Amino acid sequence: NTLGVHRANSALLYVITSPCGPYFPTGFKAISLYCDETNVRAWPGGVGNRKMGANYAASVAPQVEAEKKGYQQVLWTIGEDHELMEVGTMNLFVHWRNEAGEEELVTPPLDGTILPGVTRDSVLELTRGWGEFKVSERKINMKQIARASDEGRLLEIFGAGTACVVTPVSRIHFKGKDYAVPLDPSSPESQAGPVAGRIYKALMDIQYGDVPSKWS
Repeated sequence: NTLGVHRANSALLYVITSPCGPYFPTGFKAISLYCDETNVRAWPGGVGNRKMGANYAASVAPQVEAEKKGYQQVLWTIGEDHELMEVGTMNLFVHWRNEAGEEELVTPPLDGTILPGVTRDSVLELTRGWGEFKVSERKINMKQIARASDEGRLLEIFGAGTACVVTPVSRIHFKGKDYAVPLDPSSPESQAGPVAGRIYKALMDIQYGDVPSKWS
């Protein structure tokens, strides 16, 4: 074995189990996002769909800048149309009424730049099983989100991941403007929209064995 830049000959896999608290210090509460128009989390042909340190190292400085501006996480986009990618280290979900007037839950597709996730898959399978609205994996951009917000078609936005499970979003900064993201219109004090809250409860009930599930 020699030290150099080449394919590894061997590796050690460590599995650490430990109790933990909420991923965010604020707990299960809606967060604010800063849409980064300069930096890109991943690029086609890269390693955006792999759990690698390279996907996280480059995000540290933009995250610090977002926090300085008063936002909790970075909304990652790509291209001139600002196609949505991920939010912080989470998969992104948008619940809205699309341009065709359909109620839809949409998440960016696994095109090689998006990290596949068990929680992402769980959200998709769970909501498709409800059969209450359209569930899509397709491209969507920030300009569409801004237009939907202006037209009152935006219903909810949330992130989903292993550590946070589900994290609602309350506002997004894009091109000098803050766009408010609805939470629960029936409860002004709520920190989650009805779909995000329902998904969170359903997943936690399964994880804790409070309800029977084929996943546990």
